Amino acid sequence: MEELALIIFTICVQAAVGLMLFTAVAKQLNKDGIFKTAVAPAAGLAIVGLLASFLHLGHPIAAVNTLMGFATSWLSREIWFTSAFTGLTVLAVLLIYFKPAAKKAINIFIILAAVIGLIDVLAMASVYTSSSVAAWQSNSIVVEFYAAAISMGALLFLALSAKEDTGRMRKIVAIAVAAAFVIQAVAMIPYYNGFGASDNLALQQSHAILSSTTPAMVLKWAAILVGAGLLFLPAREKNKDAPIILGATALVVLGQAVGRYLFFAIMIVS
Repeated sequence: MEELALIIFTICVQAAVGLMLFTAVAKQLNKDGIFKTAVAPAAGLAIVGLLASFLHLGHPIAAVNTLMGFATSWLSREIWFTSAFTGLTVLAVLLIYFKPAAKKAINIFIILAAVIGLIDVLAMASVYTSSSVAAWQSNSIVVEFYAAAISMGALLFLALSAKEDTGRMRKIVAIAVAAAFVIQAVAMIPYYNGFGASDNLALQQSHAILSSTTPAMVLKWAAILVGAGLLFLPAREKNKDAPIILGATALVVLGQAVGRYLFFAIMIVS
């Protein structure tokens, strides 16, 4: 698929942002927690996403030209914020592995990465909402991107930090994922359903594409719903909960990835 690099970029970076966000929350609840099994994968996902974004730009000269337009271009801001987020996350990983005693610095880098990452998600969404693709010109896309970051990041954190003392994080993650699902559904389902009633030819063509990919749309929402629902099963012993958490994580990541495929599939320029 032509837009595979963008799917990899947006999914990987948004998952990494969510991971760092929930790591930052967990660090506030457990000051002595290390959470390297969450921060290191976040850095890996961010690096993969950043590389995919540069691959999509094609020639190195095009990438340099894009970076020079921070003041006027959302694409430039997206790359700068992604680079800053990736750098802060990598620095946190290096400190965790090579200077674990520097807990204050580690905490600062994790919090900064989470904040910059959240700004990056907005920049990422703004690249598309300000484009000439009619189906993307809505604030619902901002909701979709934040919901993906929160739901994937929350569950990845829980799955990767199984051996840490995560305290109340299971409940926080369950509430966050459920809220993200509800808000995402409320924002996106009516918006996509409205394409068919529009007089805009591009939106009508996007609607036709969505109609032809109904099984994928059903898979998206069913996977996210079931994944979120698994977190509300009665809690069992820590090790016995692992299959449930892993299953929920796999389903939500699958659902969001399928949704991102559909997002790029309806790309019809006005």
